Amino acid sequence: MLFAAGLTAVSSGAFARSGTHPLVVSTWDARASSVTFGYRHGFMDGGGFNDIAYTANFSATSGLVSAQFGLHYVNFAQRDLATAHGLAATATAVFNLPLTRRGDDGMPLLALDPFIGAAPTGLVSGSLNYVTIPLVLGFGMPVTPAKFISLTPWVEVSPAVNFDPEFKPYQLSAADAAKVIDPATGQVKLTQAQVEDLLAKSTDLKTSAGAGFRGGLNLAVHLSPAVDLAGDFAISSAGTAFSGPRVFYVGGGFVWRWDDMVAAVLPPDRRLLHEDCDAIEARFRMCPNSERWKPPAEATTPAPPAAVPPTAGTSTTPPAASTAPPAPRPPAATPPAPPSAPNSSPVAPPVSTGTFPP
Repeated sequence: MLFAAGLTAVSSGAFARSGTHPLVVSTWDARASSVTFGYRHGFMDGGGFNDIAYTANFSATSGLVSAQFGLHYVNFAQRDLATAHGLAATATAVFNLPLTRRGDDGMPLLALDPFIGAAPTGLVSGSLNYVTIPLVLGFGMPVTPAKFISLTPWVEVSPAVNFDPEFKPYQLSAADAAKVIDPATGQVKLTQAQVEDLLAKSTDLKTSAGAGFRGGLNLAVHLSPAVDLAGDFAISSAGTAFSGPRVFYVGGGFVWRWDDMVAAVLPPDRRLLHEDCDAIEARFRMCPNSERWKPPAEATTPAPPAAVPPTAGTSTTPPAASTAPPAPRPPAATPPAPPSAPNSSPVAPPVSTGTFPP
């Protein structure tokens, strides 16, 4: 998160503190490799912090791990102290473990994201040089109530080793000056032993160990499959486990997924959109279901009705064919002749021959 440095006056000798490293997780989305750009500001009583970050994230082909590497420019300004400037480097492994099904876009509705990382951080300001090397352990729980938004509450603990080299003014007495200054030429000549003694008296390297603790909420708005806008809100302290001044963090960032979504997180219909058809066919032929596959024309032809099994007591032997000759068919009735038309000419009566029967 923001670089929160609990600086005090030089005389106090307490510059390096645990829990003052940058945010080590730049995105909770492990579906595709991406880059992020972010700015965050920390508010603390009597001071303020700034962090400008660039992070490169690489997702595994399983979609379950995101390796994130970041470079941060950090500074801190406080009353009565010169502004301290520095750099921080982060390296983190984020594990995305879905607790529910994934949506059409590959995002799980609820997931558990444990993470582990390191964030060596250093600031330089005048007589003080601040270095802390923390090991960061934590987890988040991304929740995606809708396709366009994700909310991730998270917590972390960060045991660290701190180094605080302090450079103090060193004054030479008249007797010491006579030993190192040539009165003839006015040149200052120091032997190796004198240089080592001077450094030992003018520098003081202080080391300490502790564990910081912080928690927050990340808001991600999914504008498209390739672009997100993110917001960060967190609370911590510049010291071990809230023992130092309270720090509130507010910031935002831009996420650009430069690579395609890994195939493992997508549903089958979207997973095969960009696959070669010949490769899909070759893979299908290796499946047992390919033996039962039929062309669409055959698959839509209705199957013939199944034979009805015979009921109990019914003979399945077909009846024997009859050998008797078929009965003769009766002759067709001859239709009556139509009546002849009447003769229009008169018929002559029979002529008598004059012979009579006896």
